[in-house]
Amino acid sequence: MSGIRGAYVMGVRTVRKAADKAGLLAKLENSESPRMRHLRTLFSIFDAGDLARMDLAWWSYPAMRRVEAFLAERPGARVFEFGAGASTAWLARRAGQVDSVEHDTRWVEYVRELLADTPGVKLHAVPATPATAETVIRSGRVGHTDLDFGDYVATIDQVGGPFDVIVVDGRARNDAFRRSLDHLADGGVVVYDNIRRKRYWDVVSALPGLRIELLKGATPTLPYPTTTGLIWRD
Repeated sequence: MSGIRGAYVMGVRTVRKAADKAGLLAKLENSESPRMRHLRTLFSIFDAGDLARMDLAWWSYPAMRRVEAFLAERPGARVFEFGAGASTAWLARRAGQVDSVEHDTRWVEYVRELLADTPGVKLHAVPATPATAETVIRSGRVGHTDLDFGDYVATIDQVGGPFDVIVVDGRARNDAFRRSLDHLADGGVVVYDNIRRKRYWDVVSALPGLRIELLKGATPTLPYPTTTGLIWRD
């Protein structure tokens, strides 16, 4: 975590203690105003447990609404997710089966405890391995570029599609996305979070035969908007 981001998170968590003690968090959470409920989430930065309890995924609100409507029309939908967390719980409440792969083994154990009473979820812990000269699938994230994410991306092959929804919100996103297209059900959708980051958008926007819907808006825990993309095959 960068110095500025780390300082922000520590500051929010310090203020949160005072806000909770004063009863402000409960008041915001129980408000009928979407704006006030969003304000409540700003105190939950990097707190997947809190987001899961509030039934939120870490995508833009417009994307959550679109995916929720999509799943409502597909009872018993199968979902595959690259990157486990609060969204795993959110999806499990709306789909028939969710398979989620996570590279961070410590994090996946936390998520496993978080989802202990949630049916229809299978977590796959697949850590990256040291990269070699032959490594093809890497992550562009700082601190992860010397790792091989081939097994992580290949988990979707092992589970096997087709999937109604595939979420790309973990590591090696461009490779995960390209692999996802082979497992997408007819009429299915890929949810690609933070799609407008240059290293993602330059690749995805250049691929032929896709219909991309950009859903920019407020996002839980963040004081600025983000963009989540929904992608269909033409």
